[in-house]
Amino acid sequence: MPGVYIYKDKNKDILYIGKAGNLKNRVKSYFQSPIKLGSKTANLVSQIWIIEYIEVNSEIEALLLESKLIKKFKPKYNITAKDDKSPYYIHITREKFPKPIINHESDKSLAGPFLSGYIARSILRQFRHIAPYCTSAHPEVPCFYTHLGLCDPDLSRYRQNSAKLKKLLRGEFIKVKRDLMALMHQASKKQHFEKASAYRDKIKHLDYLLFKPVTADEYIVNPNLVQDKRHEALDELIKNLKLKIKNLSRIEMFDISNLAGTSATGAMTVAIDGQISPREYRHFTIKTEELNDVSMMKEMLVRRMRHKDWPKPDLIILDGGLPQLSITQSVNFKCPIFGLAKQEEIIFDINGKEIRLERSNPGLQLLQRLRDEAHRFARRLHHKHRSATIKP
Repeated sequence: MPGVYIYKDKNKDILYIGKAGNLKNRVKSYFQSPIKLGSKTANLVSQIWIIEYIEVNSEIEALLLESKLIKKFKPKYNITAKDDKSPYYIHITREKFPKPIINHESDKSLAGPFLSGYIARSILRQFRHIAPYCTSAHPEVPCFYTHLGLCDPDLSRYRQNSAKLKKLLRGEFIKVKRDLMALMHQASKKQHFEKASAYRDKIKHLDYLLFKPVTADEYIVNPNLVQDKRHEALDELIKNLKLKIKNLSRIEMFDISNLAGTSATGAMTVAIDGQISPREYRHFTIKTEELNDVSMMKEMLVRRMRHKDWPKPDLIILDGGLPQLSITQSVNFKCPIFGLAKQEEIIFDINGKEIRLERSNPGLQLLQRLRDEAHRFARRLHHKHRSATIKP
């Protein structure tokens, strides 16, 4: 899980703030042989009395939260690191076509400090897909990046994108997503479908970076925000699916991938206590000769249930609707089972009852993410099988 870790001394003063893609492994790396650490790190470790951490949804949120906390608290060992190498900050210029620049000036910066220019450049590269900008001397002239959708010479749109970039750098992800969704719906109503599609792609890119956007300030106010949101998602599922259980621990999602009935594969993705758990994912090579979605799904579920050595699920979700759920008539799964239909994101129970949740519902969002993971994971084995069949 990505996040930010905070080291404090015995007086509860902050010594150091760092970020990590995997909090457990990063913190663990500090507590090894002093010989491997180096004198400065060993000195830091000798003063650590308290370790605190804030889990976030994505590594880019960890980067921005770390920089915001360092700027706010100015920890002793972060300042020492900065003395060794001047930190980097991201600014937006004030000109007709504003541009992002990276320098060592902290005054009026939008993001930073970053101990590496590479980190600052990486953040800008990722945000450029959502808020295009230009770095050339003549931004009003279409260039190579214009054709890639990474630059827009139209002054009005350019300034709108510049405003979005500022919001992204401040960590105001929810505002940016709301603005993009409004623009997408507006374009769609006017039947400007190409524009609507472009906005949809930007939203997808933002979701890919962040999954569920949260501001750095929200993490500061509530360091347990991620855990709280996981519990909220599980509580919503228990309530809306009317599950007769107190604790919803293990959720399994199943999906089939095939092309014209060839090289069919299945995938099981898993969430444990509301957290996606890739280690628990499993692939299935479909063997049935009845190459229809229902038969293939049934084979996968039956094979899964034969694995008594795997933990028992508290909830099973099938990618699909009533046809997929028809397999429950001949197989007893001994746990609640529902279908999630793609088009309208409707949840079906085994009796055909529709459960419609708001798109913003955290329970539905957890199932959507599991479903998207199942699509990706199933396609991976499917493509592998197809590649094997077309080799000379």
